[in-house]
Amino acid sequence: MNNILTILANKGYTTGEVTYFFNTPIHLYAICILIGVAIALWLGLREARKLGVSSDDIYLGLIIVLPLAIIGARLWYVIFNLDQFHDFLAVLGFVNGKFTGLSGLGIQGGIIVAVISIVIYCKIKKISFFKIMDIVAPGFLIGQICGRWGNFFNHELYGPIIENSVILKNIPFLGDMMLIDGSYRHPVFLYEGTLNLIGLVLMLVARRKAKFVKTGDLVGGYLCWYGMVRIFTETLRLNSGVSEPLMLGPIPVSIATSILFIVAGVAYLLLKRFLPKMVKSDENSNTFVKTLSRIPQDSYIDLVNNIAANRFDTILFDNDGTLLDTKFLIDRSFIHTFEKFRPELNLTDEELDSFFGPTLYQTFSRYSDNEEEIQEMIKYYREFNEPNHDNLAKPFVGAKELLRTLHKKGYKLGVISSKKNSLLVHGLQYFGLSEYLDIIIGADDVKNHKPAPDGILLAKEKLNGKNILYVGDTKSDIDTARNANVKSVGVLYIKHPEIMLDAKPDYVISNLLELLKVLGE
Repeated sequence: MNNILTILANKGYTTGEVTYFFNTPIHLYAICILIGVAIALWLGLREARKLGVSSDDIYLGLIIVLPLAIIGARLWYVIFNLDQFHDFLAVLGFVNGKFTGLSGLGIQGGIIVAVISIVIYCKIKKISFFKIMDIVAPGFLIGQICGRWGNFFNHELYGPIIENSVILKNIPFLGDMMLIDGSYRHPVFLYEGTLNLIGLVLMLVARRKAKFVKTGDLVGGYLCWYGMVRIFTETLRLNSGVSEPLMLGPIPVSIATSILFIVAGVAYLLLKRFLPKMVKSDENSNTFVKTLSRIPQDSYIDLVNNIAANRFDTILFDNDGTLLDTKFLIDRSFIHTFEKFRPELNLTDEELDSFFGPTLYQTFSRYSDNEEEIQEMIKYYREFNEPNHDNLAKPFVGAKELLRTLHKKGYKLGVISSKKNSLLVHGLQYFGLSEYLDIIIGADDVKNHKPAPDGILLAKEKLNGKNILYVGDTKSDIDTARNANVKSVGVLYIKHPEIMLDAKPDYVISNLLELLKVLGE
């Protein structure tokens, strides 16, 4: 080993499969794979947002699919190298009772298991398979690019002897690593990694520039590209003198698998364009018939641009019952008030629920025509409500986390409420929500209150909002959004969710954090 490798070894690095750093074993192949996963995840999350796919779905999918893909890759290697494994513990990476790592992984098995897992995951989660595969396909190439450097550290994936090795000799470190059994070898890992990098660049450029690229096409392109690259690199590897453990007639299995990938990629691209869609003959029948309509084939560019054009940039919230759980406080305040002014009235749950949304003046006007009495009722209500606010109110679970997340992602945020400004601002400040808000609009800021659109329209003007989403918990909130001609989200906190569903909001969520999925975050 020459000076470079000696220096690396002295610093705790080796060029073999395992290195030790402060007496801790580190598998360089595993590190390369993890780096690939991290880069692929970062890139995938960025693209997921452009395609309107929730980041939660990406994280959960990774947690499920990645281990299954590793198992698939391991089983593929084991099946075609059975002579190397004498017991089940060896398959799991144990030698003499000690875990030494999964030194053999077959990428083909990993890809096959990953795709099958993604199909099932998309079916269960009701997510577009095409979108997910467009997000994942570049990640496959990234993982393989990084994985090839793992092969480099493991002295794997090299080719035949290079007769004229002058150039390789003069490349520090690379030349040393390719000096195997006394001869310089073709760095097949570098060839494959470079070709995959070219494929990755082509894929990333094509999905932004090429009109002919449709949603879901990237995985078909990946299968074709990787199959061709693998045939080239496997041919070199087989000429290096290594034995091929399994043959399919006259063709090595590794080459046959690559051909299968190409055929599968071409078939996939053709079938998804020309296979007729199967639909039910009628709503009440289980009989399916062919229709001339095809599976949706949106242009990737058009899809991304359309999602960007319709992406919400401004999120407005109702306060009471949406961000802050003030139900108990407000109920007690009304009961306290009516016990004095209408002691004979037995307030039902339905009546108490109806007090959410309207202003105090609008509510008490339903029970009195006397202006002076209405003002007295409002004053009496506030004398109970305001001192008890901090003890009886609380933020809904996830409210602060949601606002913080949306604020970091650059959304314009605001609150539109029919509550008196001073108490509205106090509550948002007291519970640490106001720091994430760009605007707070209360009863004192507008002439006409919910379901009039004035509050939303004022926020739209002040924030220069282009595409607004309003989140509320009552029918009045949904009507307000509709009157302002903006999209609405109904939060199903109320005892009778059918009331909200009858209001027909554009989206429905059961808790605040589900809003991230609506936004594709």
